[in-house]
Amino acid sequence: MSKKSYEINFDDIILRRATIDDDFSEIARLIYDTDPYIYPFWFNNNLDEAIKVLVPLMHEEGFIFHYENFYVAYDKENKKIIGICGAIDTTTNLDYDYTNLINVNDNYKFTVDNYLKVLIDEVVEKKYMYLTNICIDTNLRGKSIGKRLLKYFIEQMHEEGFDEIGFDCLMHNLRAKNLYHSLGFKEVSEGFGFDGTNYSTVETVFFKKKSTPYVASDYQMLPNTNVKNNDLKREKCIYEYLNKKKGIK
Repeated sequence: MSKKSYEINFDDIILRRATIDDDFSEIARLIYDTDPYIYPFWFNNNLDEAIKVLVPLMHEEGFIFHYENFYVAYDKENKKIIGICGAIDTTTNLDYDYTNLINVNDNYKFTVDNYLKVLIDEVVEKKYMYLTNICIDTNLRGKSIGKRLLKYFIEQMHEEGFDEIGFDCLMHNLRAKNLYHSLGFKEVSEGFGFDGTNYSTVETVFFKKKSTPYVASDYQMLPNTNVKNNDLKREKCIYEYLNKKKGIK
């Protein structure tokens, strides 16, 4: 499917698809800030390392964070990207060879094997549009930038013919959850997310937005064991890996 895109101009920001001419370090910084667990674990709590690694990879075809997989909010006054919305689907090229990343160190390997590849497999299996990253510059939150960017993204996805959009959110992030509810997303399942430390502490909720009516099978809230067991299997790997690293049997 060819990717369509159009710009929306506001007084303060422009909403559009990311381009090759963008400053990828701005996008990489926002990728890092998307989640307080995944990226600090992956990049050893080092934003500079994340930018150094991600910027060249964003040029690589098939990489999950290729620049063409992002929509951005561009600050017109300061001439910089201040918000991102990253997404992948079954039409996205996801054939990147992660061997070099896996060989960097244990944290890189563990993140690729237990987060990136799991996410890619899930998207291929379930055939919906999945938001990998939603992030607004921390200094500019509360200005409706996130809401405008998400509304723009939803319009883009409808233009491309996608019926379902889904993503995970931290259970305790009430501000974000209120935003998603206001845009018509519904909470359809619960589970535990990747945190790099143990297998049961980070609670997540999966949101879905559909252009067709919801049916009973859309909802898999706990205690539905299919959802919980799938996540627990992944989190059990994290727990066993870190205990092994600490020398705990």
